[in-house]
Amino acid sequence: MSAAVADTCFLVHWLRFRDRERLFEVFDSVAVPAMVLEEMGARGRAMLAPWLASRRAFLIPRINEYEVEALRLVEFSRSQRLPTLDPPEAYCLAVARRRGYAVLTDNKAPKYLVRALSEYANVKVLDSLDVLALIYGSTLIRAVRAYEEDAGLIFSRSRLRTYGVEL
Repeated sequence: MSAAVADTCFLVHWLRFRDRERLFEVFDSVAVPAMVLEEMGARGRAMLAPWLASRRAFLIPRINEYEVEALRLVEFSRSQRLPTLDPPEAYCLAVARRRGYAVLTDNKAPKYLVRALSEYANVKVLDSLDVLALIYGSTLIRAVRAYEEDAGLIFSRSRLRTYGVEL
């Protein structure tokens, strides 16, 4: 197993999921950048608190070199007309590239960026559906239904078909 760095959207969705603890079957720990923690709001931070207390999640402070790299990524995505990459997502990508972490996000922009920049080709970007597939395998359809119900995130039917799921 390994570590991952998570952005706000992934954490907000995943922390609502009834089987959220199963994330640690895939990752030993989850890094949470300070700027992500700020975005989560009081309720999100309260839901994250048990993971922080148990040290399964840990905070990454603002580090200038990551912020500079994140700004470069945001500017690149805009200049190339890629899907909008927000600063916290870009920060997660910078952390992941330098530390060898996976990125957990429910936004599509990071997946586009790692395909567009060769220096990011080795960064693994996973969304909730990717993680559910890793955890549940052949019982994915039940997990998808539960996740959609709990998190309020509806996966696109075409995306589900990539994992052989028809709802």
